[in-house]
Amino acid sequence: MRKYISIFGFFAFLGVACGQQLREKKWTNSLSISTTPNWSIALIVGYQPDVAGGFTESQLSDSFSKSDRSLKTFNFDINYHKKINGYSNFVFGVAMVNNGFTRIKEGQMFKYIIHPDVGIYPNLVSAGMMEVHYEYRSRFIAGMFAYEKRMDGVRFQLENASLWYQVGVMPALQVNHELRIHTVGFTMPQGDNFVVNDYVANTVDTGVLLTPSTLVKGNAFFTASMRMEYNLDKGVHIYASPKILFPLLPNNKGVQTYFSPQIGLELGLRIPLD
Repeated sequence: MRKYISIFGFFAFLGVACGQQLREKKWTNSLSISTTPNWSIALIVGYQPDVAGGFTESQLSDSFSKSDRSLKTFNFDINYHKKINGYSNFVFGVAMVNNGFTRIKEGQMFKYIIHPDVGIYPNLVSAGMMEVHYEYRSRFIAGMFAYEKRMDGVRFQLENASLWYQVGVMPALQVNHELRIHTVGFTMPQGDNFVVNDYVANTVDTGVLLTPSTLVKGNAFFTASMRMEYNLDKGVHIYASPKILFPLLPNNKGVQTYFSPQIGLELGLRIPLD
């Protein structure tokens, strides 16, 4: 008997929950604003070693795999949500996407050439903790075209909460690519945080030829997220959303040709425009 009472109680609870869902106001038009702290990595698909200078592709691959780290950045989005029906929306918007990766050189700084534009710092010796962080950074302006749907019945025991999934594509234009150097444990004449050119070095008869890396300007990102949304007020929803972005083309073609996928946690608010 207790078993049947429990089952009856469970379905009664579901009925109340569904009734609450049906009574909730479904916004026809809404606007969301968000920021996303995220972590990007390098997915390297090609190398340009200075063969005449004594480097091979396998050497670069081994060295980079040991020294490459993620890069933390922030993205910013503003989106318009247009209702298709009570539980799904089309989403259109614009975003600023920042991605890249970090390469770390540790120790053995004596006579080390940090970068061709910097050269050798004569007072630089190995003493204590010394690192050079090479931050490969790209910035994109992107459009957002996505579909999102509410996953009915998942309430997290919160009366005013809802769960959504979203998938979409973001055509993007790369507006900036830079190589930022950050030194740890010592300071160069340029300081401990400065920007240099991203070169490809090739040894020729007359010396070393430096060629700027090639920027891939046009790109697009596949995006997918799962959004937990809370109705803070009848006119304001706040949300947190684990989110992935994967570029369809590489960021840059230089010493390495790389894609920079990222994962982050989008934090934002949504307001009605009705």
